[in-house]
Amino acid sequence: MNIQQIMQLYNQYERRVIDDSNGRVETSPSIARVVSNQAYGSYIAYFDFAADQTDSQIQQQVDYFSNLGIGFEWKTYATDQPKNIESSLLAHGFVQEEQEAFMVLDIDAVESQPAHSAGLQRIKDEQGIRDAIQVQQQVWKQDFDWHYRQLCEQLNKAPESISIYVMYDSGQPVSSAWITFKENSPFAGIWGGSTVPSHRCRGHYSALLQQRIHEAKSRGKRYLTIDASDMSQPIVAKSGFQLITHTRGYSFNPS
Repeated sequence: MNIQQIMQLYNQYERRVIDDSNGRVETSPSIARVVSNQAYGSYIAYFDFAADQTDSQIQQQVDYFSNLGIGFEWKTYATDQPKNIESSLLAHGFVQEEQEAFMVLDIDAVESQPAHSAGLQRIKDEQGIRDAIQVQQQVWKQDFDWHYRQLCEQLNKAPESISIYVMYDSGQPVSSAWITFKENSPFAGIWGGSTVPSHRCRGHYSALLQQRIHEAKSRGKRYLTIDASDMSQPIVAKSGFQLITHTRGYSFNPS
């Protein structure tokens, strides 16, 4: 898999062109950003400017979101230019988040079958989304109510753009994940992918992964992407995902 070609395609279809039902998309020649309808969820999706413009470009975004009174994330990839972006974000008061592995599966190169598990359900309503988020909160020990509202809004406004799955054991949600789609893009993205500690090593994560690979293939997508944690990376690698680069978010909250 050619890293440069993959990133060019990904930038073209997923970062520069944004379909986001949860907010307002604003683009310029140098920046693509999403201003969320919620207090959380705003982000810089793509950027392209000369190194000597880095500080001024960052300050423009800081001023913009500060005037709105909301925080935002600046998403970076190791292949991005300018190379001084990360040090400059830190100098402007951004908080560095955990690095993740940006991995891609060539769906044409794999066979896929739907996951067969009595506990696996595709979510269609707000209670199911609540169950999905309950798993995430148990795993990450964070308040994800904003994410619950975000998923509800996306499923309501653009149901074709997302599929949410929850694994249940005796009626209790124990694992959850989702997959997102963008029209006219060769990519689909998988997210969530978390299992409560008491139910790990039982194949739940792998079943959710298998189901989403199958759905992406059945919908004609060529590539499947994931921002993989250290825990997830070896699991998805067994299914054919290849490391393309590393990604890291930088968050800013106006004080």
